[in-house]
Amino acid sequence: MTMKTPDRLLLAGTMICSLLLTACSNTAEEAQDKMENKLENVQEDLNEATEAETRKAYEADRNDVLTDLRGMRDDIERELGALNERLLSKDLKNEKRTEQEALKAELESQKEEIGYLITRVEDSDQGTWISVKEDTRSLGDKIEARWNKMKDGVDKQTDADKDKDGH
Repeated sequence: MTMKTPDRLLLAGTMICSLLLTACSNTAEEAQDKMENKLENVQEDLNEATEAETRKAYEADRNDVLTDLRGMRDDIERELGALNERLLSKDLKNEKRTEQEALKAELESQKEEIGYLITRVEDSDQGTWISVKEDTRSLGDKIEARWNKMKDGVDKQTDADKDKDGH
């Protein structure tokens, strides 16, 4: 992570002040002790600034992933609602009913997988984030591919492009 210019100026100013203060000390030992203390404080400030930037980036990344996953879950829930409505129809032929029930089972499985990913992301911390993010991306991409394939299948069955993706 790169430090922002105001942070650099603040740290540079702190170091210069510490050098000037040490130059006014009575003995070389006092000057050295003061300089070491100031440098330790500067290093702590640097560590805290880096930690804050890293934490902020982690939280932003995590929130983006959660937003995407929750959006996928909401799409699946909407489709399940529409599917349940279709299954209530008395006019649905056995073959179509079987297809719709298989689709419902697949959607419920995907919803469960998305729920699992949401929980993993919510339970992650900075130390586990890289691994959780990679696993989430991999499984999320697979779920999204299956979801898109199913939507295209529904479009073919109904001769409509409900998802408006051109397929």
